[in-house]
Amino acid sequence: MFKRKLLTALITSILSILLISFLTPIDGFFGQVDNYWKSVLHSFVIFPVYIIPCVFLYGLPISLLVGAVTNKMEAGQFQFSIIGHVFFAILPFFILWFFTIYSVGIALLFCIIDHLLSRKEHISTAT
Repeated sequence: MFKRKLLTALITSILSILLISFLTPIDGFFGQVDNYWKSVLHSFVIFPVYIIPCVFLYGLPISLLVGAVTNKMEAGQFQFSIIGHVFFAILPFFILWFFTIYSVGIALLFCIIDHLLSRKEHISTAT
């Protein structure tokens, strides 16, 4: 399970950096974007500094905790996993403020990728 969660964290980090860089370039936080592509390139340098440590140091342990709790459930495992991930994404609201939207999006992405990888793992071990 830990290897799958590490792979999930890596994929989530890469996809989050790509999505956030293209959707909200770094210059967009400070005013009008003059050159979109230049701003996106700057975002690829700046966003990983924040996203990768947050995903690996906060998201990964939380996902392991949520996974340990939801693995004991018979039904509704995925639904409770989503609720747990979103709850812990909203928890640092007073530190993140409006970045909580990004936090929730990254948590949902993490949960969905982990679910897809676990299904793939389950299918490959069943055959």
